[in-house]
Amino acid sequence: MIEKALRNAITQAIPNMKIYPTNAPENVKEPYLVYMRTRTDKAKTLDGYTDKQALSFMFSIMATKYADMVDTRKQIEDLLLSLPKTQIDGIHIGDIDINNIDEQYEHQLKVNRGIIDFTIYF
Repeated sequence: MIEKALRNAITQAIPNMKIYPTNAPENVKEPYLVYMRTRTDKAKTLDGYTDKQALSFMFSIMATKYADMVDTRKQIEDLLLSLPKTQIDGIHIGDIDINNIDEQYEHQLKVNRGIIDFTIYF
């Protein structure tokens, strides 16, 4: 599963990074990453569906300090950019498109959110 492979790659690159699907518990110490899949494209030929996929994800890097968020977001971005033409957990990564990088302040949570929207082809 690509989600597990991405999680493993991130924890190898940033050992103390806490990673959560869709949302994080309220008492998490920052910085942490929340992810969700936003799109699934399965390749199809005239013979039917293949085993190739393109999945889009949104990573939200959360940190109280803006500088911590920016630093962690950059580490995640660098990791993603290093993955094309490699294997993670036995999955060959063909390519990655960074669709958007954004940031915002979450007033209710009182954290800075760094967003990386990307598509991974495998």
